[in-house]
Amino acid sequence: MRVRVDENLCIGCGICEDAAPEVFTLENGPVAQVIMDPVDAEVEEAARQAADDCPEGAIEVDEDEVAPPDEEVTTKVIEEPEVEVSSPIYVSERKEEMKVTVDPDLCIGCGICEGIVPEVFSLLNEPYAEVLLDPVPEEYQDAAREAAEECPEEAIAVIE
Repeated sequence: MRVRVDENLCIGCGICEDAAPEVFTLENGPVAQVIMDPVDAEVEEAARQAADDCPEGAIEVDEDEVAPPDEEVTTKVIEEPEVEVSSPIYVSERKEEMKVTVDPDLCIGCGICEGIVPEVFSLLNEPYAEVLLDPVPEEYQDAAREAAEECPEEAIAVIE
């Protein structure tokens, strides 16, 4: 099995890396990269789950593409290129990272946060809200702040 990440769709949420850290990484950039190609049999299910959980559908799974029997499966090591800079310059602008947390002892599971921004909060697996995206992508940050403000128990903390 092989997997690919569409860099135009990936928002760098880290869900794939959490589900299958042997297969995906965000260590070298703002979007996920595949670090095991083809995918070892023992982590195929985790890679499929990562693809299923991807909020942007950026991960493509090709079940038919496998390594030939005599081909050894290897893990790619991605190294950052050495860059010599004579004066300080900014190569790219890094956007502000925002994280949110939910205190399970305070949360009453009312679902207000999930109703405001279901891309960030869910009550599907627990009786309290869970954070789905960490860090929160820029397009959901205002809604996540609103969810924190509307929480009747003040169970949501916004960290910027």
